[in-house]
Amino acid sequence: MKILTYDTTRYNFAELVGGLFSVDLTDLDNEDQKTAMTLGKDTHTAFHRVFYDRVDAGWPEFVDLYHSFLREVIHPLFEDDTLVFQKHPGIRFNRPGAKAVYKWHSDGDADHRHPLGEINVFLTITKAFGNNAMWYETVPGMGDWKPLELEYGQFLIGYLNQCRHGNKTNDTGKTRVSFDFRVIPGFAYDETCSIESCTTKQRFVVGDYYDKMERETTPSMYDPEENARLGNAC
Repeated sequence: MKILTYDTTRYNFAELVGGLFSVDLTDLDNEDQKTAMTLGKDTHTAFHRVFYDRVDAGWPEFVDLYHSFLREVIHPLFEDDTLVFQKHPGIRFNRPGAKAVYKWHSDGDADHRHPLGEINVFLTITKAFGNNAMWYETVPGMGDWKPLELEYGQFLIGYLNQCRHGNKTNDTGKTRVSFDFRVIPGFAYDETCSIESCTTKQRFVVGDYYDKMERETTPSMYDPEENARLGNAC
């Protein structure tokens, strides 16, 4: 698990998303259901519909910004020249008196069924603090729960595929708005995967749930020829 920073003047996610609404993002609230929401229903509030309708209608400014962030901030964190990534990020609205996601889970569990190769990126576009933040464990099964408190301009990259995470009822009076998406370094991607997303019913392959990008230069971290020789020696 790592918390990293990025330039909000270059990657102005809050400005773009904030332009969809008439109030400050931290003040977003409505009377949509706030208790006992089931898997999938908690990501289909009226606020979610505003965002996804805009993306589905064609929003090149946002898509270009997302791809630039992946190419310039996320891909350099990995050695592999291929980066497989979630085609569109998910957005979360953690309203006062509600939870952004109701089921405590790891992405690779039996309910969510995400492939083991996925790495999670969690990027908040409002301040995340106290019980409006996501709570998570740092090692699978450890249960060392703590809130992921972030300022705008910070993001978490980590293995939430196996580390459990979830939300407590937001008692801060402020809405947390955040993105989450998954990436897979090329070596860990399984193009034969037949699993489908539990909510969108898309297969976890490039062209459906994922897209991919390539680069020309691999960072020099190890000698692949030496690695191959050592493997053959075994």
